[in-house]
Amino acid sequence: MRSASFHCLENGIGYRGKCFYFTEDEADWNRSQISCLSHGAHLATIDTQEELRFLLRYGNLLHYWVGLRREGAGPWKWFNEFDVRGNGQCAYINADGISSDRCSQMKYFVCSHWQKLPNRTQKDFKTLLDFS
Repeated sequence: MRSASFHCLENGIGYRGKCFYFTEDEADWNRSQISCLSHGAHLATIDTQEELRFLLRYGNLLHYWVGLRREGAGPWKWFNEFDVRGNGQCAYINADGISSDRCSQMKYFVCSHWQKLPNRTQKDFKTLLDFS
């Protein structure tokens, strides 16, 4: 019996059971999240230091929104051991790790979802790159 073959859609980069999609256009944090959700994903969450290093390796030294946010001075909305620099409300990754900025700033973004079995009806993530 063959085991199920999990994969990412075209343009996706697989790593430890997740698929990541780096965009080539910029958007604010809210619009970035909406775009990811419309494609069955979400702004990327980072679970380990290894996963952060993996994303930084593919990030081309640009700034990419990720799925980490806080309200006011409250706690950040994912639970791991990452330190976040800056006084902003939304987090992004860059060559230095994880930083924060105002959510209204325009940045590239990275979406992610857990790897799934192939589904021929899924939209290609190429459409994520077109904000027209």
